[in-house]
Amino acid sequence: MKPEILASLAAFEQVALHRSLTYAAHALGVTPAALSQTIKKLEARLNVRLFERTTRSVNLTEAGRAYLERVAPALASLQSATEDLQTSAGVEGGTLRLTLAHPAGRVLVEPLLAEFFARHPHIALELVYDDGFVDIVREGFDLGIRIGDSLEGDMIAVRLTHEFRMCCVATPAYLQAHGRPQHPDELAAHRCINYRMRSSGAVYKWEFMVDGQLTERSVHGPLVVNHWEAGLRAALDGVGLTIGWSESMAPLLQSGELVEVLAPYCAIFPGFYAYYPQRAHLPVKTRVFLDFLTRRLGRSI
Repeated sequence: MKPEILASLAAFEQVALHRSLTYAAHALGVTPAALSQTIKKLEARLNVRLFERTTRSVNLTEAGRAYLERVAPALASLQSATEDLQTSAGVEGGTLRLTLAHPAGRVLVEPLLAEFFARHPHIALELVYDDGFVDIVREGFDLGIRIGDSLEGDMIAVRLTHEFRMCCVATPAYLQAHGRPQHPDELAAHRCINYRMRSSGAVYKWEFMVDGQLTERSVHGPLVVNHWEAGLRAALDGVGLTIGWSESMAPLLQSGELVEVLAPYCAIFPGFYAYYPQRAHLPVKTRVFLDFLTRRLGRSI
């Protein structure tokens, strides 16, 4: 078998898995245009149409599904053999694609990047920030970081942090001008900075523990953002109250730039977890990064 055939089959499997040239191209580290040409050449060589393409989707034909059933086990065996060899030889390298929530990236990952690259110069990282749910298999990610209660059941999850509490904050100047709320119900009289979740389009309802029960409050104010740092920046400028993970607020609380309110009512949630699909062998690059994170965060968070 010619080497280019093997590469074409790997490309075929990725497009079939992701049902998208764009996502498959990300996973393979090539451009969608180059991947499209690879698939066209494979179809021409086989003289069989493997995919039905529209402007919105890429789906296997009946012949394509039958072909995938035959070639997928062989490709998996080759991948497993390669990963076993790399593991036994201690070889690490490649690009690891990671999807993560903005607070997790800012507090957990970004402060450790320089140390990681110094220790593992042959591994590159691509960090993709998204606070919504991401199908890491379909979108070609190696690893994800999310809050524990937002993970799918078929994922392998590794705890990175302890439980965390939410924290409602404002500047001293805002509280002096508008008063300090003593109960979540009093937020109705305050200027609150809302967060719209990009995955669903819904506005996040602030969550509090009231009488031992987790409750939600729809709040109102002059600003809606879809990036938590924008909301935090606005709160620092005195626009209103905001809410977020206590760890991400800690430096600003310590400096006095922000003041916490409603502390007795702030909700507690499961910590952040790294997660990845179930598979027989974890790629070396993923295992190395995961071991590094759990080791370092175990000492600091």
